[in-house]
Amino acid sequence: MRAASVISEAWRNLISGTTRAGLFALVFVAAVGALSWVDVRSVVSIVDGAAQFRAEGATVQVLKADGNIDGRRCDALSGTGALSTAGAIRQGTPIRILAMPASQITVVEATPGLVAMLPTIAQPETGDRDQAGVWLSADLAKVLGALPGAVIQTSAGPATVAGVYTWPDDGRGRDLGYAILAPVPADGVFGQCWTEIWPPSPNLQGLSYVSLVSSEPGTQATLGQLNTSLGTTYDAASLLSARLTRQAPIAGIVIGLMAGYVSVRIRRLEIASNLHARVPRADLMWQHLLEALVWVGSASIIAAAGLLWAARWGNPDLSWATWLIGLRTVIASAAAALLGVLAGVMTAREKHLFRYAKER
Repeated sequence: MRAASVISEAWRNLISGTTRAGLFALVFVAAVGALSWVDVRSVVSIVDGAAQFRAEGATVQVLKADGNIDGRRCDALSGTGALSTAGAIRQGTPIRILAMPASQITVVEATPGLVAMLPTIAQPETGDRDQAGVWLSADLAKVLGALPGAVIQTSAGPATVAGVYTWPDDGRGRDLGYAILAPVPADGVFGQCWTEIWPPSPNLQGLSYVSLVSSEPGTQATLGQLNTSLGTTYDAASLLSARLTRQAPIAGIVIGLMAGYVSVRIRRLEIASNLHARVPRADLMWQHLLEALVWVGSASIIAAAGLLWAARWGNPDLSWATWLIGLRTVIASAAAALLGVLAGVMTAREKHLFRYAKER
């Protein structure tokens, strides 16, 4: 048969419904799409867990050594391997706000490195980290009705509000829960050195000890997590490799092979009749492959589009990586379906023509 004849025959089978393209496309989308969807959502769940672990301060290590932390050394730890940010704090002199003179307000002095950590540890609501002034916890700002740019009158003099940060009650220490965070130069000694390690690396947890002014045997220093409520570590890589849906591409290959084979097997009488009429098997393979490309291709596009939405819904990491994980299953299933079609044509026999006719 000429190529035009093969294409023409495939087209007639498609428009007449002989191919059952709509049915098999629906089966493919339902089975392979659902399988890929579950895999993608499991990945999103793991990524979201990692983001929550980080957002609640569980990745922050706190070295406490009252009056024995070198602020400059602590700040200098930022950018050391997986240790992304670092900063030091110390307790300042409590002050009174003239609008509420009956209460003393905790003042926490922070190095520039600690202020840079605010997006990780405190979730700033409003404000500019580069603006001069103090930062108020959200609870204190609400009581005062203060917004960034406002000037509050205190017992130590007027203070400009640079920003407002949220300090959730989620298990973390309450050091900054109801306080004024006052940026100060990193000169001098501090009481705590905070370091954020992401991704988690046990080899870097003790690196903050280099910020100690004195490391003599009698030095009192303790190292721990800012928030231990979510556990000591979150190994996203291990969770991804151990997830139950990691074998989704293999399951998709089985589904694809079955769908492709069945789509041809139910037409075995037609194939045997064509072989009896001396139509070359190679031409029949091309014809059925062209027909299958229509329903496999359209179903794959629909499934891929659905997966894109599944990969972005509630995902804190909007990269393409999660979508590509699900797309592997779709591509593997589509390739397997085409192989199943070829296997179906190859296994149909002209000599079984009468048996096929009786089995109709």
